[in-house]
Amino acid sequence: MRTPLTAVEALPILLVDDQPENLRTLEAVLEPLGYPLVTVGSGHGALRLLLEQDFAMILLDVRMPGLDGLETAELIKQRTRTKDIPIVFLTAARDEVSDIARGYGVGAVDYVLKPFDPELLRSKVAVFAQLEASRRALKRSEALLSGAFEAAPIGKTVLDAEGRIVRANPAFANLVGRDPDKLAAIPVVDLCHEADRPALTATFEQVMRQPRSAAGAERPGVDLRLASRSGAEVWVGMAASPIEAADLSEPLLLAQWVDLTVRRRAEQDRAELLLEQAARVQAEAVAERLSKLQSLTTAFEALGLDELLPRLAERLAELFEVDVAEVQVAGEHEQPLVVRAVAAAVGAGTGEAPLVVDEERWRQVPLVIEGAHVGCLRLAAPAGRSFSATERSLLQDAADRAALAIRRAQLHEQEHRIAVELQRGLIPKSLPEVRGIALAAYYEVAGLGVQVGGDWYDAFEMPDGRLGIVVGDVTGRGIWAASAMGQLRTLTRAFALGEDGHRAPGEALTLLNRHQLALGDEHLFTIVYAVIDPDGGTISWANGGHPPPLLRSADRSCAYLEDGNGLMGVEDSQYETFHRELPAESVVILCTDGLIERRGESLDAGLERLRRAACAGPEEPAALRDHILAQLLEPEADRYDDVTAVVARRLG
Repeated sequence: MRTPLTAVEALPILLVDDQPENLRTLEAVLEPLGYPLVTVGSGHGALRLLLEQDFAMILLDVRMPGLDGLETAELIKQRTRTKDIPIVFLTAARDEVSDIARGYGVGAVDYVLKPFDPELLRSKVAVFAQLEASRRALKRSEALLSGAFEAAPIGKTVLDAEGRIVRANPAFANLVGRDPDKLAAIPVVDLCHEADRPALTATFEQVMRQPRSAAGAERPGVDLRLASRSGAEVWVGMAASPIEAADLSEPLLLAQWVDLTVRRRAEQDRAELLLEQAARVQAEAVAERLSKLQSLTTAFEALGLDELLPRLAERLAELFEVDVAEVQVAGEHEQPLVVRAVAAAVGAGTGEAPLVVDEERWRQVPLVIEGAHVGCLRLAAPAGRSFSATERSLLQDAADRAALAIRRAQLHEQEHRIAVELQRGLIPKSLPEVRGIALAAYYEVAGLGVQVGGDWYDAFEMPDGRLGIVVGDVTGRGIWAASAMGQLRTLTRAFALGEDGHRAPGEALTLLNRHQLALGDEHLFTIVYAVIDPDGGTISWANGGHPPPLLRSADRSCAYLEDGNGLMGVEDSQYETFHRELPAESVVILCTDGLIERRGESLDAGLERLRRAACAGPEEPAALRDHILAQLLEPEADRYDDVTAVVARRLG
């Protein structure tokens, strides 16, 4: 029986094949392994999924229409996020030689010939999935070890056999008053007091002579003085041990440096011993609070300012064990915004009656952002308690971290506002009035918790009373996506209206795609461009990797206009124009994936949800739009993408 899956092993396996029966067979064969399985029927679908989630490995059919397996693998390997995912190709036996050679060329790790042996397939999948789990675990372990080294409160150095510094952590750099990056290759004895260098050298020699098998033996150490760049001397205790690793080309030493300033002062003055011991106990308590303080800002990274300030005040009250913690920042019209935490309860707003606290109980430190004072932190200690020097220093550190968190929240809100204003400024202010067509649209940017995406739509009247509709989506987030969207919207309209407005949709998308490739823009985007002719009763369209338009006939039957081509911005392609009759009272619905996609759910499920809502909706475009939004939109807090929809009805 297979052991339970770990967090890394629980990553799903992606199955890519354009034949549904092949996907069902793969699911049946691999189901006993216990890995989650995700299926998709095209290379484009696989690329979209890989933008959203991680996979343990990919089983990829070589021969697929549109974007085949080899081309899909090349795109996967070009992305930093997905380049290390193992890819195993599924190929027919008759293509074995050519497919295998090309598959290895684009980065595949193995192949399986069709028809495949179930046991062989399961064995290969289990091996590569486990290898990927091991790789991810090793990467995580290396990150943890590196983080522990860098964040250690005592000085740590890795030395080569000659005593030169290979790596030093920030704590050691602080002891000698130097930049950690500039300590490499410096003999560590050069950083010691001249009189202590022989003792340090002798200690290193003793460590190198110590048998490697002496597990648990006392580490050789010595007390000595480090000389900082400013000339000050710092007493430290140094303990060294060999670093054992079979693959090291030369022996290395780990030297740990503990600041002994407090202890040396206590030795010089026995009368202060009890005070020093009490201070050490207090320092341990502060160190525990400091470990919590290190997570102060990281816990608030995704919060807006309105949420950040109350939680910051509450956390400060907990960390410093005070009666009241208060955060003051500059608000609108130079009026201070005061947010206060009283014990475990939080109160906010300038209109709240403040708790009366004697002035001598307050300890205040400024909040400084980019050299400017923007507010302060204020703590009111319980009656009879004063803040120690360590706590005052810790409070200043908290203010520095809080200022960074506040600034990050302010910048995030500012960027979000700029992107929203830019994006909304590029969306049509009103819809064109075209004889024989009723039109309605909806556009809403993502909430503040996520960055704005690159959705857009456009509608314009064309010669001969026709209506052009464009809906697109640029990959990426923030101001860049919004600005790229504006450029694409302008270019699309220009290409669409070329040749006196008689350029076919497919030709317009072909020109747009070539223009973007010529610019060297590596970002992908999807787009659908449709032209409705109310007099001729037809719709013409071209689709570049976008969710297909939905056509609702007068009898309320609904069908997707699925004909189209692949993603834009990938390669030079000829985009086709497709045609369909559009009888009176027919309705066409175009949207972006923000309307239909939900986390952890396939795109097909969202398309089916839209189809059901459209079939059951009212006649008028505006009413139908509102009905669809009510049925499909998730609560605002759960939305992670922009939402765009255009509804067009051909009148009778």
